[in-house]
Amino acid sequence: METAFTRHTGVEVPLICGAMYPCSNPELVAAVSAAGGMGVVQPISLSYVHGHDLREGLRLINRLSGGKPIGFNALVEASSKVYLDRMKRWVDIALDEGVRFFVTALGNPGWVVEAVHARGGVVYHDV
Repeated sequence: METAFTRHTGVEVPLICGAMYPCSNPELVAAVSAAGGMGVVQPISLSYVHGHDLREGLRLINRLSGGKPIGFNALVEASSKVYLDRMKRWVDIALDEGVRFFVTALGNPGWVVEAVHARGGVVYHDV
């Protein structure tokens, strides 16, 4: 089924499995993407709950999904400089690992939009 979403993201099915803290594990994200939808990584869940280095976790999901597109949840809440700096590093890592679909929330997504669009990606903002 072709929709604007499938054209923007390269998925086969217009379905998003949203990032869920703490249950978005690599297997869930990869299974959704392998089935043709968009599994979205929640980086805090991936790193802190499931114990994966972000880059290695993204690579694991890529292997498990057969290389299908995955998304990345970037919470852009800016009240903590430490948190915001970490999220900026994580977005860069996700882009380096080939992620091109991002869902932002909790703040102004301008810096994410700029970085992702520069790499040919798409950003949806969750309100």
